[in-house]
Amino acid sequence: MTIRDVARHAGVSVATVSAVINRNKPVSAPLRERVERAVAELHYRPNLAARALHMPRARTLAFLLPSVSNPFFSDMVMAVEAAAHEHGYGVFVGTSGGDPAKVAFYRDRIPAMAIDGVLVAMSWDMLSGDLIPALRAHGVSVVGIGGSRSMPDIDCFSGDDVDAGRKVGRYLLALGHRRIAFLGPADSEAAALRRQGLAESLQEQGAEPDDALWMQVRGHGERQGYRGTEELLARNVHFSALVGFNDLAALGALSALEDQGFRVPERISVVGFGDTVSAFSRPKITTVAYPKEAMVRSALNRLLQRIEGSDDAPELRRFPVELRIRQSTRAAATA
Repeated sequence: MTIRDVARHAGVSVATVSAVINRNKPVSAPLRERVERAVAELHYRPNLAARALHMPRARTLAFLLPSVSNPFFSDMVMAVEAAAHEHGYGVFVGTSGGDPAKVAFYRDRIPAMAIDGVLVAMSWDMLSGDLIPALRAHGVSVVGIGGSRSMPDIDCFSGDDVDAGRKVGRYLLALGHRRIAFLGPADSEAAALRRQGLAESLQEQGAEPDDALWMQVRGHGERQGYRGTEELLARNVHFSALVGFNDLAALGALSALEDQGFRVPERISVVGFGDTVSAFSRPKITTVAYPKEAMVRSALNRLLQRIEGSDDAPELRRFPVELRIRQSTRAAATA
């Protein structure tokens, strides 16, 4: 089936069918319905490869990120696909798993894939090599999203991680907690910035962070949060609250504390970041929510502007975050 077959079946012009399929010109609702019905009845599928040869835009974007197993990033993938679809774009998703070799693969592959623009999660593996300069050298527009790192040459949209840590610290201090442990990977910029905000809140109250309560883990998931909490307990240092650098780490910490006989929140309060799995644990975990949809829409709109030729100065935008108080925190127990 060709576009002419669709036009004949719907009783409209080829130009009308093209406008409906490409979403590049206004079409009245009745005509749009006739065309969409004809497309469905004839099982018409555009030849995307052929269209890419004759159109200035392939209307395809890529989203490169470390992993989709982390619910924070999987939420962002769904938001990116939904927002891109509204503009008539498809999305190719590539994950690195923290492997620079995979990042290099996408660096070399994407310029040959007729992709108009790329959203890149600003993680260490995406920025450690020449991915972004190489893509831009091939004329591919790039915008950074999520993560805590940034590059001065491209637009970057992320949450305010320092303020997120500061909000957690001030909240726990208001509950009477002074001995606050922090669990996070050493190679994570997000963990470093969130811990920085937590430390700033302690210093505001005249308290100094204790390095003995800083537990570095090797990973970003629930298992690492569980093992890190076990190691922290083995140090035999007192703490009344534990902050995981993301919700998965906090969930692992929650399980480890319960297994070791430390009731949450009666003995120890637990906090996470991300507002992903935190609402489904028992008890539900207090966390910091990031405006993922707003971040995605802002980043995608800027990427589309870059694709259309905008040469405005790159923008670095940190979005405000929100503390969501749930059942895993309470006032510190008095001796």
